[in-house]
Amino acid sequence: MPESRDDDLSNSFHLNLLIMNSIKPSDAMESNWKVDPIHSELSFKVKYLMISTLSGYIKSFDLNVQTTGSDFGQVTDLQLAVHMASLTTHHEPRDEHLKSADFFDVENHPLITFQGIFFEKQGLIPSSPASAYRRDYKLRGKLTIKDVSNIILLNGEFGGLSVGMDGEKRAGFTVRGKLSRDEFGLTWRVQTGVGKLILTDEVEVVGNIQLIKQTA
Repeated sequence: MPESRDDDLSNSFHLNLLIMNSIKPSDAMESNWKVDPIHSELSFKVKYLMISTLSGYIKSFDLNVQTTGSDFGQVTDLQLAVHMASLTTHHEPRDEHLKSADFFDVENHPLITFQGIFFEKQGLIPSSPASAYRRDYKLRGKLTIKDVSNIILLNGEFGGLSVGMDGEKRAGFTVRGKLSRDEFGLTWRVQTGVGKLILTDEVEVVGNIQLIKQTA
């Protein structure tokens, strides 16, 4: 299991943030966006017995995003806090096991956090005439689970901008990636009587996110 590299990761985050801030125009518009929990979803998927996929969902999480520039602009800060007590797989005994010390140990580690480091639209370097029409992004950041931190890379797709029923500006994203349980200390592993693993090490995470631009 890899050791936590909090100092190095923190330094990397602040260096990237300094670079992003240094290249933005001084008169760029700064905006704050917060998640709309009613129209957003966080989920994870894992193989069960290597033959089917089980899904779990997080019912409560906080996401704040800072941007500069017009429309959604350039992301300069992204902070996610996941409340693990809200985890559900729609099966209470399984939920309680996942919340126990075998897995997330929610009593002692109620939050999973993600701190964005790098959020970049793809196709800009080298640029091409099609770059302006691409909606795919790369999101890199520090994920912390049970005091173990690792840098992960996620794939994002920008769904676009719209205006809600009350005139508020909204932005939509889909984000997905794959993680190793072992790398975050989630090492519970049991085999069936015939030697099949109950759960795989690889976990897919998916976020369907709608953000609302905050007004002063």
